[in-house]
This record gives sequence, structure tokens and C-alpha cells, in this order.
Amino acid sequence: MIGWMGLIVLILAVGCGDDSHESVGPRSMLQSGTSDSAAATGPNRAPTIEAVVTHPVRPMPGRKVQVTARVSDLDDDPIEITYQWRTRSGRVLGEGRVFDTTGLGPGSRLEVSISATDQKATSPATVHSFQLAERASSIGLVVIDASNGTKPGVTLKGVVEFSDVQSGRVEADLEWTVNGEVVGTDDELLTGRFVPGDIVILRARLANVARPGRSISSPPITLSRGEAPRISSKPLSGIEGGLFRYQIRAASDESDAELTYALLSGPDGMRVDAKTGIVQWRPTTEQRGRFEIEVSATDQWGSGVGQSFAIDAAAPPASPR
Repeated sequence: MIGWMGLIVLILAVGCGDDSHESVGPRSMLQSGTSDSAAATGPNRAPTIEAVVTHPVRPMPGRKVQVTARVSDLDDDPIEITYQWRTRSGRVLGEGRVFDTTGLGPGSRLEVSISATDQKATSPATVHSFQLAERASSIGLVVIDASNGTKPGVTLKGVVEFSDVQSGRVEADLEWTVNGEVVGTDDELLTGRFVPGDIVILRARLANVARPGRSISSPPITLSRGEAPRISSKPLSGIEGGLFRYQIRAASDESDAELTYALLSGPDGMRVDAKTGIVQWRPTTEQRGRFEIEVSATDQWGSGVGQSFAIDAAAPPASPR
């Protein structure tokens, strides 16, 4: 119990956030009447409780709640303030300006009764009621399951874990972005339409709640290239019967690799079958000499290998006379 002169402002410091709630007592009720002791000693006005502030405004179970009373006394008498914490049914839980809510569950309804006295007259009690907040669920983890790899074409899976789950089913709204652009909202993302180097991020926000809060982002995943294929074949023969034919044979350590073959450089008229890797060329009578050729095998993720070789297109032997 403490007392001092004039306008009283009691401020308590309990680290529970910056929110507060103020209850203002009814003016006509708070300023009416004096005690019997005041009548015996002469005119005296009871202290007035002008406002009550609780901090924080929505206290969580298991944390401390503070109360601040703003009190004035027109007679400038020393003032003592009492605080009584109780349930809505009237059961007394404690006294003092700070109350520890440990042991009370979410949604519990409490009230604090505050009175001020100058030892001659006592103010009517001001009662402030409040409810402990329901413990809100929150998102504790957002990651991308890339156990199938990170090459374009794989399916990435979203993983979201929640904390403070009280009851019922908690869900999240998902949002997949690639290079900052939203590309999906499902639990999984098929990456077949993307290319190596693209950056994938998953964002999650609580669903079906009044205040979903900010979204939580996963660590980014960068789509990668597969292991480059290898070309094992060599063109052992030259032009026979006026035709050059070569079968490119290539393989990849990637089990699901699909190889595509191409001619990077070579003489006019030379062709490479993109699916089979067969190279064919029938030189014209003007195409004589040595020709440098380069072919390639590339997988669907952009990893490729090249092969260079040269062939000679000699002039046909002269006809005997």
C-alpha cells in the first residue's frame, strides 16, 4: 500500500507487449458519498478512480498482467489503493497490482476490483473485467521437400508445421513463386515448365482465421541441371557409296534423362536425327576436301556434351578410257 499527494498515476513495467486497455469509471458513481469517518471529522471528499489500464490488452495464459489506476483526490490527502483479483463468480485469486495467470486456461474470464482511500473516505470500487486470450495457432516451419531432386521436371512438395495447436484442424494457404511470380497454390509444384537456375519459394499463411498474420517463406530452392551425358561412339568409317552415315551413341547417369541430338557445325546438306542420333550426309560434286563436324547430345535439363571430328570428301576416281 502506498500513498502520495495529488494526481496519482501508477505505472508498472511487466514485459508483455505495448497493448493496453483503459476502463473509465462512471463519474456520478465515483464522486458520490463519503464514509462515516469523513462525516465525523468534517467535510471530506473521497478519492476518485478516474481510469484503469491493464497491460497487455489481451493477456495470454501463463503470463503476468499489470493494472494501472489513475486516481485523484481533491483534498490532496495521502491515498492508498487496493487491488483484488477474482473470477467472474467472485472467487478471490490474489491481490496487488500484478497478477500471474499461470494455471488459468485460455478464455478464462477475470476481473480486478480497485478501491482508493485517504483513510477518511473510500471510493466506490471500480471493477475491470477481461478475458485471457485463446492461444493462437501459428506457423512454425515452412520448407520445400526436394527429396526427388531439384532438376526441372521433378515434383516439389510443400511442408508446413504448426505450433500452439489447441484443437481442431489447422490449415494454411500456400503460394508457390518462381523468380518472384506466383505459379501455384497447391500442396505440390510440378517444375516441368521451368528451367535450370529458376528460383522457387513457398509461402504459407494461416487459413480460415480472422487474423491470419503475415506469410512465412521457405528457404529458396534453385532448380539445377542434371549430370551431363557422355558420347561413347566414334565415326570409324568415311564416305562409302557416296554417303556418310554415323550413329551417335550417348548415355546419361540420370535415370530419367531424355537425350536430344543436334548438328552444331558441318557441311551443307548434313542432317542429324534429333531422336535417334543418326548423322547422314551425301556430298555433292562440289563438296570436296576436309570438313570439320561437331555434334551434341543434350538432356531435357539443358546439360549437354559435344563431339568434334573431321571427314574427307575426296573426288571420285576418274573413269577409265
